[in-house]
Amino acid sequence: MVALSNVRFGKTNGEIKATQNALIAVGIEIPAGATGFFGEQTRTAYRKWQRMLGFTGSAADGFPGCASLAKLGARAGFTVDCRHPGAITKSSVRFSRNSGLALGEPTARAFAEQACDLTGAPRSWVTGVANGASLLTLVLRESTYKPNAVNLNDSNATGPFQSDGARLNCSRGYAQVIPGTFAENHQAGTSDRIYDPVANISAAINYIWRRYGDISRVQQANPNLDPAPY
Repeated sequence: MVALSNVRFGKTNGEIKATQNALIAVGIEIPAGATGFFGEQTRTAYRKWQRMLGFTGSAADGFPGCASLAKLGARAGFTVDCRHPGAITKSSVRFSRNSGLALGEPTARAFAEQACDLTGAPRSWVTGVANGASLLTLVLRESTYKPNAVNLNDSNATGPFQSDGARLNCSRGYAQVIPGTFAENHQAGTSDRIYDPVANISAAINYIWRRYGDISRVQQANPNLDPAPY
């Protein structure tokens, strides 16, 4: 069994090694071999696998998705678990707000660092990777560093009203995640409160990993690009 959540850029583990061996077995070269480390060589190799499957554009960026990894596993004889290990049900998400939290960048930075430590994301995600993209930029754009922020007006503002006075599917918290995304990408060991700063940012990190592969590819996190939904 290989968990998609463990086959991530920058990580080292046995599931990455199994993936590398599978890539080599289908004729794709990895110069350093199956080291268990997912670096640029493995990303290049995985991009070739995606292209072999007919994927193009952002679907062939070298970051594994469920469909491509499952096909590779079928060739190599392993199954793939695409579920996030900390996922909870949407119905179990709670909507109580925070009280007494200081507003501003320093507080958001501290919570983002905790979220990185819990999810395994590098702390460089907090302040900026090579192209400048960062969690702080994303949080600033999404909530202006307000942990109790809720968007009552966008297309997600649907569903029955909840205990916070907002509709069920509204975007909430520092990173403005919706309850479905929060539940699906919930980090084990964090609160089930969508407004909880660490839980909220952790879910956003896990979502970014699953959808984009790396924060560098998220336009909303890049201060050099125009704001955009993520």
